[in-house]
Parts: sequence; C-alpha cells; structure tokens
Amino acid sequence: MAKDLNFKKAIERLEEIVEKLESQDLDLEEAVELLAEGIELHKKCQEKLKSAQAKINKLLEEKPESN
Repeated sequence: MAKDLNFKKAIERLEEIVEKLESQDLDLEEAVELLAEGIELHKKCQEKLKSAQAKINKLLEEKPESN
C-alpha cells in the first residue's frame, strides 16, 4: 500500500478490499492481510477528512476584511 495515496485512490482501494472480503474465494491469511490493509486505509482517510474539516472551519471562521 502506498503511504501517499490520495483520498480518492484510498477510497477506491477500500472498495476493492471490501469486494474481495465479501467473496467466498479467500483463504484466512489473505483475508486477514486485506483486513489489516483496510483498517490502515480507513485510519488514513479519517485523518485526511479531519484535516480537510479543520481547514474548512478555519476558512469559515476568518472574517473578511472591510473595505
């Protein structure tokens, strides 16, 4: 898994992982590896969302300068 995966690619990878985990064709070891990767991606996505929300909040709190 790439550490610098952007949000969109991370979500796409999470969707792939979910599809694979829902299939009946996985052995236990592969399922555990996919689950671990999915958990890590989820954490990274949550961090990116929190960061984006903080930036948005900061922008909304800034008062426009009067002319």
